[in-house]
Amino acid sequence: MVKKLRRFDEFVEEALYGDAGFYTIGGQKNDFTTSPETSTLFGDCVAHYLDNVWESLGRPNPFVVIEGGSGPGRLCRDIFLGSLRCRDAIRYVMVERSEQQRKKALAEVANSCFADVEELPITTLSDLPSGPLTGVVLANELLDNLCPRLLVKRDEGWNEIYVDESNEVSRKAPNDASAMANALVGKVAPGVRVPLQLKAAVWIQRAINLLDRGRVLIFDYGYRTTADLVSRPQSDWLRTYRNHRRAGSYLESPGSRDITFDVAFDQLPKQARISTQKEWLELHGIQTLVDNYRRIWEKEKNKPDVKALAALTIIKESEMLLDPKGLGGFIVAEWQIS
Repeated sequence: MVKKLRRFDEFVEEALYGDAGFYTIGGQKNDFTTSPETSTLFGDCVAHYLDNVWESLGRPNPFVVIEGGSGPGRLCRDIFLGSLRCRDAIRYVMVERSEQQRKKALAEVANSCFADVEELPITTLSDLPSGPLTGVVLANELLDNLCPRLLVKRDEGWNEIYVDESNEVSRKAPNDASAMANALVGKVAPGVRVPLQLKAAVWIQRAINLLDRGRVLIFDYGYRTTADLVSRPQSDWLRTYRNHRRAGSYLESPGSRDITFDVAFDQLPKQARISTQKEWLELHGIQTLVDNYRRIWEKEKNKPDVKALAALTIIKESEMLLDPKGLGGFIVAEWQIS
């Protein structure tokens, strides 16, 4: 019997999004805690950012916000539950491949944020809409699930990784892929592996092309350069998760685990403004929010009531969002379109 040989990215795509894929059957992002799941402070800061962009664009109405990889809708919910000056102008589109997640997200946001569910300023789509639009395209931890191609350096040049059922097979890489790897990392030792994050780059370019005016805003884990990424073992930047733990090889039991890739931000379209998530959150008001909760806690800490204990919880959540060795060390990239 002839075994099916698939390119690495095609194998991972099927494992995540195929009929029996991890996300298709209801798996959660990273099977791990994301920033919106960590604290509502993240959504508050994104709401602050959206207000600032809306103001800078002259208060357009409609002001379209498109969230890629929206999952169960937590970020959208927290944005609308926060203090949002652009609320009456905003039209929010949650883009999510999983039909199950789209239905869940729409119900969650509608029931949590709106009294009149007949006229909602939110909708869901399976892919990015058509443009041109004025507004913001944002995504939190989306690019790390857009499967890269995978090359490995051999003595004679670059090979590309394929998967033959449950084993890796390498074949001579196409010339354009080899040229891209050379441009990204230069001369490296045999055995070095390089992910080519073409799908991530295409997604960002599509988002940029959607907008006549606005911003594209991305939060994700990774490295500023491909050279930094490949200086580490593959197990550091290609990871699997199941039941809140690392889950071994990506080849084992496809569909049973999340598969993620650190993002090499130098492979994305140029002219992005780059910062850490800690820097970005501080720029967009997290300390002011936390100071308000600190005052509540300090006032009632000797005999704390429910409100004071909730404030203390949020203070602790802020520390996780800002931790430079954790979520605070994530990279934020912003493209301005005018």
